[in-house]
Amino acid sequence: MNKNLRLGHTVLGGLMAFGLIACTTSEAAQDGATAPADTATAISGLGTLCAPPAQVLTDFTSVLTDAGTAPTDPRFGTSGYLQGGLSFYPSTLKSDLSQNSWHITGTVDNYAGFGLYFDNCDRVDASQFKGIQFTVSGTVSGAMTFGVGTAGNTASGAWMLANGKTAAKTTDVGRCTPTSDTNNIYYTPGCTPSSTTFTVPAVPAAQSVAWTSLTGGAPEASVNPKEITSVYWAFAWQDKGTPYAIDFTLDDIKFIP
Repeated sequence: MNKNLRLGHTVLGGLMAFGLIACTTSEAAQDGATAPADTATAISGLGTLCAPPAQVLTDFTSVLTDAGTAPTDPRFGTSGYLQGGLSFYPSTLKSDLSQNSWHITGTVDNYAGFGLYFDNCDRVDASQFKGIQFTVSGTVSGAMTFGVGTAGNTASGAWMLANGKTAAKTTDVGRCTPTSDTNNIYYTPGCTPSSTTFTVPAVPAAQSVAWTSLTGGAPEASVNPKEITSVYWAFAWQDKGTPYAIDFTLDDIKFIP
């Protein structure tokens, strides 16, 4: 398992439709994480390079290493962290990792989903891999969206600082300048991750996503696997849609050799 990853809390309106907010190395340090010794020096727009990734990102074997951490906010491993959390606005969803997978249940009544990003570094070079694979199952209405954030499609630290993220720095990961100032760090128009959709099967099945199948990003339409900052999954929702119940399980996230 790559121990430099974290599942993070992000308002999904920004995550799904308008881009991803990346966790910076300094923010991770505030959470008690220790940056790996072999990370590169942070430079403008690229942040800090993670150690070379292992093929398996996580099988969700959970170890609660933070005192007082709730089951909805788990961390994985001991030297670096993978932190769990649901992003919702304001959907009612619950998280369970007791079976060493991520089991999410509840009701989707607005934009809702979840993301994974790097906790004690900012981006990973996964160019030696062809894509990413994960196992899913459950009952979900409509197709889900899977997306991959990159430095080129992530709002710059300078823009974030100017739009309300007081802890942002110009060296934070992100080279995209949103098309307008919004004073809302979760709404970054013009900075959008590349994505694809998939149907959730009733029984566990692996979903293989090649980098080339991820499209529609902005300003860079496709994924640059040398600059991956995050991944996310989003449940289907249309404005003024009908709320629906979900029972979804995610497991075994790994790169495709």
